[in-house]
Amino acid sequence: MRRWLLLLPLLAGCEPGLEAAGVLDATATRLEDDRVSVEVTLACGLVYGMARSQGCDADGERVCVSATWYAADDTVFAHPLHRAESCQTVPDIIGTQVTVTTPDAVDRDPGLRILVSADPRVANVIIPNP
Repeated sequence: MRRWLLLLPLLAGCEPGLEAAGVLDATATRLEDDRVSVEVTLACGLVYGMARSQGCDADGERVCVSATWYAADDTVFAHPLHRAESCQTVPDIIGTQVTVTTPDAVDRDPGLRILVSADPRVANVIIPNP
C-alpha cells in the first residue's frame, strides 16, 4: 500500500493536458492606404497538464486570430481603439501563418500598441503600431 501512495503524486502529474493555439510571433506592416496588416505565426500553447509529444490539441480546429490596438498608457487593455480578426480552420497549428488586416485606416501614432492573440488562455504578443 505504501508503494502506491508514493507513486500517486507522480501518476497525478502525468494526466493529459489541454493545448490551444497561441501566438509565437507577429509583425505589423502599414499598407499604402494606411490600413495595417499583421502577419502572425501560431504556436501550440499549454493551458494545463502535460503537453502532447506530437501535434497540438488545437490541430484541425477553427482558430480566430485578433489584433487589437490600445494606447500605450492603457496598461490593463481596457479601452480598445481598433480591432481586426481573421478566423480559419488550421490543420496544423505549429508554424502556421495567419494574416489579419484592419478594415479601415489606423493612425500613424507611435503611442499605440497592438495586442495579438489567438486564444486568451495562452501566449499573446504585444507589438508596436507601424
